[in-house]
Amino acid sequence: MEDELSSSSHTNAVHYDIVKDAWGYRSQLIEERAQDLLGVQYTKLTGISIGNGLRSPTSPYILTNILSGANHKVYRVAMDDGRTVIARVLSPSLTEYGAGVYPEDTMEAEIAAMRYVKTHSSIPVPEVYYHDKDKNGEVGGEWMLLEDLRGTNLSLTWREMSIDQHQKVGLVVVDVWEQLMRLRFGAIGSINSPADDDKTFYVGPMTFMPTTIAKMMAPPAQSKCGLFSCARDWLLALAHLDMRFLNEAPLKEEEKSLMIPVISDIKAAPLPYLDNNEASDPSPWSANVLFHVDLGAHNIMVDSDDPTIITGVIDWEGACVIPLWSILPRFSDRLRAPYITKPDELGALEELRGRMKRTLLEAVPEWAKLCAECREARMLRTRAATSIAKPSNVYLFDEIF
Repeated sequence: MEDELSSSSHTNAVHYDIVKDAWGYRSQLIEERAQDLLGVQYTKLTGISIGNGLRSPTSPYILTNILSGANHKVYRVAMDDGRTVIARVLSPSLTEYGAGVYPEDTMEAEIAAMRYVKTHSSIPVPEVYYHDKDKNGEVGGEWMLLEDLRGTNLSLTWREMSIDQHQKVGLVVVDVWEQLMRLRFGAIGSINSPADDDKTFYVGPMTFMPTTIAKMMAPPAQSKCGLFSCARDWLLALAHLDMRFLNEAPLKEEEKSLMIPVISDIKAAPLPYLDNNEASDPSPWSANVLFHVDLGAHNIMVDSDDPTIITGVIDWEGACVIPLWSILPRFSDRLRAPYITKPDELGALEELRGRMKRTLLEAVPEWAKLCAECREARMLRTRAATSIAKPSNVYLFDEIF
């Protein structure tokens, strides 16, 4: 992250000294954690409040504000031995507009997903050193300390890369997707881990990114978010709006009437694999895999000297376990603009998309079969996710990459 996250063109980075009243985590706990996990000596960092700005410096440590995204503020902490770590603090930017409601267990599930991937694949993900839910409200948001990955963001360096480099890194991205498709689970939901055991994993209720919709009162009720033993139960929960953020406004009669045929069609769909799970049917039709919900170039770190080498896949917030037949990898959406605008560049990107698609279909033939034969199920998923929309406004987006 070091090269990319200091890029002022992308992040409008503002550099601050670490100061009193800038964080607020329990200094003794952090000091002990840092010594245990990083092998460094932390001096006391006291009374820090992210949201209230940074004032006079009180420590030799340097705190750099490197990114303010839609849901988090990201800081680099430079320590006196030359090491750096990343601090990521929950801070939904849309909260002031009535949005930004955040499910309680989302960051814990994100950490569990990263640790699971790190343990069960060769996909490079940052190591998480420490996590705090900020129950005492001192920081102003749930936060974690994690590894500061070397390199630059792929979306930033894309335009400086050659077509050959695009082709090479595209195939490495395909390998990431292939590895994710090889991670199989017995139920639908999100990966979790016991609080006192970061090496044990299980599938629990689905977690979600903060909502971008205003006037939401609360996150979905966890008791209605799974885990789901079969795909039909998952689709019905979507259609019933069980996993929707709670809105103060009741459903309109028209919306209720639009929901009824969607639910009926899901219940009646003559697709046996919707009712199976890996215990009853270990075939690919019943396979559930880990899905990174935003695996684009903007969440891929590459080596600064050789951008065809991926150094990390970041931002696993909202990662979930869903049926293999529902997976449609995306990659190029945010590359088109503002990074790619010229016709020849767009043509090269389309050629790359085609090659990535063909390569992944060949690498995971069971997924290729499901892509061809499960379009009806994917349409049901689309309708379930938009169950109160008018049918004329529902479109099955079935493209890959």
